[in-house]
Amino acid sequence: MGDASLIEEKFTLGIASYFPSNDQITLVYNSSFGETITKYFQDGEFTISSSEADDFKYKQALIIKDDGIYVTETYQYLKIFLFIKKEATSTYEKPLLRFPLPLLPDADWKWDGEEYSDDEKFNVNISGKVLGTEFITTNAGTFEAIKLETIVESSSDTKNIVTEWYAEGVGLIKANIIVEGGGFMGFMRDLLGYGTIEFELNEIRNQ
Repeated sequence: MGDASLIEEKFTLGIASYFPSNDQITLVYNSSFGETITKYFQDGEFTISSSEADDFKYKQALIIKDDGIYVTETYQYLKIFLFIKKEATSTYEKPLLRFPLPLLPDADWKWDGEEYSDDEKFNVNISGKVLGTEFITTNAGTFEAIKLETIVESSSDTKNIVTEWYAEGVGLIKANIIVEGGGFMGFMRDLLGYGTIEFELNEIRNQ
């Protein structure tokens, strides 16, 4: 069975199998920020994705609908050295499309809208596509994963190219984020030299 058939068979069941909100497991990543712990939990209608390292935090409030997975709020925090800290909370004029459903072979998607952060308003443009399936081996094992690419551009001079690999029943296995613009991610690049930010699954822990 080819890549296209595999993707179509699994994703017609919904991306939730690749983006599970499983509060019984903790995902541990090796990342550009050191060991990063990711957990999912429910807060009313929202699924919360929370990732934390010693000096880094990233949290999103998600809504899972029949036609896609949407982001309503994003929180980012970074501590650099002893005295430099930066944090930002972003909300959106309408829920930001993370992935459409069903996500079929060769699918692509776009989202345009306004982002509100630190009392400022920015226009955001997102384009994404399915690149196929690959087998990815990490310290946590070997996984058959779907590969996605998302380009995020903003009038805040932000441009990030995000490549992600998701495995069924687990979630994110690996991520590679190329930081080309400004904004919060550009701040990390300029101070820490993070032109590329990486995450790779190291361990799956049962809670």
